[in-house]
Amino acid sequence: REEKAARAYDLAALKYWGPTTTTNFPINNYEKEMEEMQHMTRQEFIASIRRACFGCRKSSGFSRGASIYRGVTRHHQHGRWQARIGRVAGNKDLYLGTFSMFCLCICYQ
Repeated sequence: REEKAARAYDLAALKYWGPTTTTNFPINNYEKEMEEMQHMTRQEFIASIRRACFGCRKSSGFSRGASIYRGVTRHHQHGRWQARIGRVAGNKDLYLGTFSMFCLCICYQ
């Protein structure tokens, strides 16, 4: 779902750029995750975000239109929301995952 992808973006942005970065949701929503990410490298944390989405069930709906969230776009072929964070490897984007309705429901809510 779009909000799940936005939350994945927020978490990656917080890990890469710290608590002064612009996020989609209030930073106090991520207090637990910010504590946990202190014990992981950037690569480990990004891998954990991607693993949280692995095996998610497909969404029954098809979202249309542009996202209102930073770092979130709709994939042009299958319509699911994907999250990317930019400016982390030179000027390249870092892909965080494609999110359906049930992604990140256990780890990041």
